[in-house]
Amino acid sequence: MSTLYICPTPLGNLEDITLRTLRVLRSVDIIAAEDTRHSRKLLEHFNISKPLVSYHQHSSSAQTEKLVARIAAGESVALISDAGTPGISDPGQSLIAMCIESGINVESLPGPSAVITALAAAGFPLAAFTFLGFLPRKGREAVNMIAEIAHPVVVYESPKRVKKLLERLDAKMPERPLLIARELTKLHQEYIRGTVRSVLADTDWDRVSRGEFTIVLGPWQPEVPEQDEGAIDAELAAVLATGVSVRDGVQIVSSRLGVSKNLVYDIATKKKDGLSNPS
Repeated sequence: MSTLYICPTPLGNLEDITLRTLRVLRSVDIIAAEDTRHSRKLLEHFNISKPLVSYHQHSSSAQTEKLVARIAAGESVALISDAGTPGISDPGQSLIAMCIESGINVESLPGPSAVITALAAAGFPLAAFTFLGFLPRKGREAVNMIAEIAHPVVVYESPKRVKKLLERLDAKMPERPLLIARELTKLHQEYIRGTVRSVLADTDWDRVSRGEFTIVLGPWQPEVPEQDEGAIDAELAAVLATGVSVRDGVQIVSSRLGVSKNLVYDIATKKKDGLSNPS
């Protein structure tokens, strides 16, 4: 059966490729690679000789459609990126989505991933986590969003921008625990641990000015601004005066003021008790 295989490749250490990935790469008709020159070196190392086609973030929709048509016609294709798992902050998502929409079998192979490798090394509780990939260049809004997330957050960053990112994080959450995983699985792999502020202050940024960075922010308790109960009470009174039920009024005020429904309900209950038991 014609299939698109999503094949993870090593982040740096070639020993991390799986036997299954090697078998698939040797068996498919075509290998779609983010950078054919880079991938050719990998394939030559493992004595794999297969036709290579270029598929990267700038590939057009016409190129995607052409590749999907080849798979639909019976060819099997392995999708690889320069490192890690295709489709995770890497090219490939459009091709994967179009194959699924076209009813083509898509098989994802387990393997190297900077996200999972860094999360495992961080040692943080992982009942949930958020992965944001590379943040936008003007990352203030993203930092504000991260400050509101209580569970671990993973981002990628370039060496030229990582210090600036930490400066922005320091302004919002200086004591949040942090792991920087630099050059994962490569010769100069390094884990930098601490809080946002301590890592920012103690790191020799000239020394770590190169490489690939995966940043894991640990769990923390976002600051909850103090609520003005008087303002909530006044808003609730105005809403209830329109004739809506207490339940609906609580929902409206909570949504309008961005406050907890439990808090609004407590205020509504106090108001009701006060009316029932006048002094």
